[in-house]
Amino acid sequence: MGFMMLNIAGRALAAQQLALDVTGNNMANATTPGYRAETANLTEAPPQPITSLQGSELGTGVVVSSVSRAWNPFLSRSVRTQLSNQGYWSSVNQGLSQIQSLFQEPSASGLQEGLNQFFASWQTLSNNPENQASQEDVIQQGKNIAGQFNQMAQSITAEMQNLTQTAQNQVSQVNTLSSEIAQLNTQIATVTSGGGTANDLEDQRGVLLDNLSQLTNISYTLSPNQEVNVYIGSNAMVVNGQSYTIGLTQATTAPANYPTNAPLPYSLTWQSSSGATPIPLTGVNSGQLSGTLSVLNNNLPLYLAQLNGLANNLSTAVNAVSQVSGGFFTTVTAADGASQLSLVSGLTPSALQDPTNPGNGSAAMAVSELATEPVSITTGTSTTTYAAIDPQYTALVGQVGVDGQNAVNQGHTASSTLTSLKNARQSATGVDLNQQSAQLIQEQQSYSAAATMVSVEQSTMQSLLQAVG
Repeated sequence: MGFMMLNIAGRALAAQQLALDVTGNNMANATTPGYRAETANLTEAPPQPITSLQGSELGTGVVVSSVSRAWNPFLSRSVRTQLSNQGYWSSVNQGLSQIQSLFQEPSASGLQEGLNQFFASWQTLSNNPENQASQEDVIQQGKNIAGQFNQMAQSITAEMQNLTQTAQNQVSQVNTLSSEIAQLNTQIATVTSGGGTANDLEDQRGVLLDNLSQLTNISYTLSPNQEVNVYIGSNAMVVNGQSYTIGLTQATTAPANYPTNAPLPYSLTWQSSSGATPIPLTGVNSGQLSGTLSVLNNNLPLYLAQLNGLANNLSTAVNAVSQVSGGFFTTVTAADGASQLSLVSGLTPSALQDPTNPGNGSAAMAVSELATEPVSITTGTSTTTYAAIDPQYTALVGQVGVDGQNAVNQGHTASSTLTSLKNARQSATGVDLNQQSAQLIQEQQSYSAAATMVSVEQSTMQSLLQAVG
């Protein structure tokens, strides 16, 4: 039994040294993204029977049975769900903020100011329809307002192109993350099947799952060998060591109730293997990718359609009310879906006069009234009423503002909730430096006690050897 104490002390030294290493690793990784605190699990070593005491056993010290990783599946799922929600509103807010500057009213360079100057020029013309300077000012203001409409429409279609590229990049990120998760699954399964623990690999995979959750809403299950299977809707993205891909495709025909004269919407597809025919991917309702597609397919086509409608209404009303021979404005739909507003080719200043009564400014006055009041024109027995222009534009500006403010509010709420959940997860699974410092002191003391045991046993053995001579 003389050497048993040395065995016990040796095991204690080895166990406490490993515990110190684990605690030191925790403290070193306190700020490492995705790191989960580890614990050296100490258990009693198997006892040995005492030969002098029949039926009795004596403990043989301590061993580290495993090094476990802190994990809270409920909080992890909650954080990832909220990451998707926050990612959605972040993308919506970012997409809409690029457009809101176009509709920032009141503004000295905004469309509303352009409309004000355009209608004011007609009012000035109504006072003296034969004045050439007033006639030329109406034409110039017409060119200006047409240019503003065209520039705004082109800006919206350009932003739709930017969002399309953003969506394509996000699809690529989803596919890359899925592939990396599948690769880690294979490595983790290799370690666990041999009886080991893959704590660091699981930490890395946890970060990838967080990143994937921010891009799109996911669900996942964990297999007995710690491989994670990931799904978007009912479609698998990762199964054990196999990953699948999604794609982005543009519709060939407009869906029901889709705004006219707007670029066709995009949707997601899922592909089971290389060369297989992609099928529609359903169930993507959160995350940055969903937010990008929401702005691309819903908000911007609606704004573009309303702006196009306003340009067409302005053109139709001014042409009818001004009674200019051949019309004042003309509109065509460009290839990108934006209405292009321009002045009728060959329009001359003198065409703004009433040819049968040059001093009559009633038509010009009626055009100026279109800014805020409906104007009715009677031709024969038929009367047509043209809606006021300003209220239509005000409604569009209001819609853009409401959508943008809602995205900001929802984004703030989502970010606040996400912060709370992340803090809760960090508290449950992250590194608490105060706790680890206390643990380190306790382990140091245990290590010192084991070292003292060795010293005592050595001294005892030396005394025994001297005694027996």
